[in-house]
Formats: sequence, structure tokens, C-alpha cells
Amino acid sequence: MATGLMGLAGAVLTGIGDVLILGRASSGRDFDQATGIVTPHIDADSRWRSMWNGAVLSPRRIHAGTISGLVGIGLLEWLSLRGISRAIHPGAHRRVAEGSATAFALSGMLTHLTCGMVILAYQKALATAAEPTSEARPSPRSVTGLLGIGAIGSIGSLAVFSVNQVVAAVRGRSDVPIGSSVVTPLPPVLATLATFGHLPAPVGGYARPASISTGLLIYFAVAATAEQRRTRRDRTGNGRNGSEFDLWVHPVTRGEVDQ
Repeated sequence: MATGLMGLAGAVLTGIGDVLILGRASSGRDFDQATGIVTPHIDADSRWRSMWNGAVLSPRRIHAGTISGLVGIGLLEWLSLRGISRAIHPGAHRRVAEGSATAFALSGMLTHLTCGMVILAYQKALATAAEPTSEARPSPRSVTGLLGIGAIGSIGSLAVFSVNQVVAAVRGRSDVPIGSSVVTPLPPVLATLATFGHLPAPVGGYARPASISTGLLIYFAVAATAEQRRTRRDRTGNGRNGSEFDLWVHPVTRGEVDQ
């Protein structure tokens, strides 16, 4: 499978997993606050309040979403990012690119796994929340620390991957033109994270949990488009005259030029 299409498939699969784990019909704002789900008997942790959206979903759906996310991000997206890294010349920049791609995959897998565990714990807490008690019960926090590490690691590794791609191009250590090197995964991810919380019902409640996956889907869609255009031009014998956009994912290396 082509590099861009592999990443695109991974982003779709991960997004499906996100929706299965947490998606429900609501606005993005109501999703963030888990409106109508958290009862007065529970002292919800504000940092992970949105995780309560999954507490009303079936455990089978949570398990299916977790597996879908693990395969999407831990295999397909990882392989795609490592494939894109090959446009960088061998050396420190390529090692950083491959290392950050692996760090992203591991952090993403940790996030999906612990997210499922947190939601299942919240389901148990929600089931017993109606029992008489004199004070609100705190949210379960058994693995929320790992969830935080995974979330920070995912965004951080994407930032490293993106910045390294631009720096490598500026320093002439990449076959990707400088103008195309600015097309990186971080900007669309930050854009969807910033905007999906404002989407209206019922779309917001399904789009919000898949914010990162949607941002990556946009990035990999651009990558797949560039790759397909490059392939078509190669087949017609015009590949060597491709634009900077075409050379982004499938660059012409020095060895190809010399042949």
C-alpha cells in the first residue's frame, strides 16, 4: 500500500475507534462537559470530564473502538510516518523523524488503551453513583496518569516530527522542497482540536473525540493526493517535471536523477 494511503486508512480506522469509544449525539461543548451524564453523586475530574461520555456506551463498543484505534495508529499510521521520513537524508534528522514517528505510535496506543480502561472504570462508578451517600464520590483515577502521559506524548511527538521535517528541508538534508516541507501533521491537528469543541449538536459529539484523527486524516489525504499525482506522472513519463507539491511525498532522489 502507498505511504499516503496507508496513513489515510490508519487515520480513518483510528477515527472510527474514537467515535466508538466516546461518540454520542451532542454539541462539542456538551461533549467536553459530559452534560447530562455526570450525576451530582460524582465529583468528576475536570481534566478528564469528557471521558464520561463513554460511560453510557456498551462495553463491547468500547472494546471494539480500542482495538480499532490500536491498529490504526500503532500500525498503519506508524508505517506511513516512517515511510514519509525516508525523504530525509540518512543521518540525525532521519533518526529524529523515525524516532518521533515511533514515539507518536506508542503514545497513541497508550492513549487508546488507557482511555478504554478509564471509561470502563467510569461505567462502574456511574452504575453505583445512585446509591445513597453523604458526599460526592471522586472519579476513579487508577490510570488517568498514564492517559495524560499518552496524550502529551502524542502531541509532543507530532510537534517534533513536524518541526524536524521543516528544519531538515531548510538545511538541505531532505529531498522535500522547502515550500512543501511546511505541510506537516501538527497544524491540521491543532486546528481540529481548536475548532471541533464549538461544533453544534449532533455532529459535535461525534467529531470532538476524533479531533486528532481528523487532523491526521487531512494531512494523510494531502500526502495520498500528492503521491497519486506523482505516480500518474511517472507512468506518463513526465514524473521528473513534477511540481514541489508532487515531490513532497515521493521525491526524486539524486540516484534517480543520475540514471
